[in-house]
Amino acid sequence: MLERLFNHDSSFWRAMGWVADVVWLNVLVVASCLPVVTAGAGLTALTDTARRLSQDADRGVTRTFLASFRANLRQGTALWLVVGPTGLALLGSWVFLRLPELLVLKVLLSTVYLLTFPLVWAMQARFDNDVLSTLRNALVVTFARLPLSAAVLAAHAVFAALFVSVLAVFPQGLFLLVMLGYPLVALAVAPLLERTLQPLLAQA
Repeated sequence: MLERLFNHDSSFWRAMGWVADVVWLNVLVVASCLPVVTAGAGLTALTDTARRLSQDADRGVTRTFLASFRANLRQGTALWLVVGPTGLALLGSWVFLRLPELLVLKVLLSTVYLLTFPLVWAMQARFDNDVLSTLRNALVVTFARLPLSAAVLAAHAVFAALFVSVLAVFPQGLFLLVMLGYPLVALAVAPLLERTLQPLLAQA
C-alpha cells in the first residue's frame, strides 16, 4: 500500500497533479484579468488551456496559457471591449431599472448574453475572425446548438449553486473552491464547448 501511495504514477498523485494544475491555472487567469482590459485575452487563454488539458494536448499549464494569451491579446481585448460593457449594462439594468414592463426584455437579453458568453471565448480560441464575425458566429451557434449551449450554462449554474451552498453550509470548504476558481468550470464545460463547435471545426 505504501508503495502505491508513493508511486508518482498512482491515481492519488495524478489527482493531486490535476488539482495543482487547476489551482495554478486559476492564478494565471486572475493575474491576466487584473488589468480588467485584458480579461478577454485571459478568458480566451483559459478556454483554450482547459480544452487542451481535457484532451491531454497541453504543453504544460504555464506555457500553454501564456502562448494562447499572447496570441489572443489584441483580438481578445477588442472582444472584451464589447462583451464587458454589454454585461455591465445588463447588470446595471437589473440594479437601476426596476420597471415591471422591462422584466421580460431583461430576462431575454440576459439569457442570450449568458448563453453566448462562453462561446465567444471558445470561438476566439479556435478561429481567426474579426470581432463582429466572432460575435455574430457565437450568437448563431448558440441557438443552432441550443441544447449544448444550455448545458454549458447549466454547468455554470451548478457551480454557482455549489458555491452558495458551501458558503451557507460548510464555509470551511470555501477556500478550496476559491483556489480552484473558474478554471474548474472551464474544464467541466470544455468537452461541451468542443461538441458545440464541432460542425464549424469539421468545415475548417
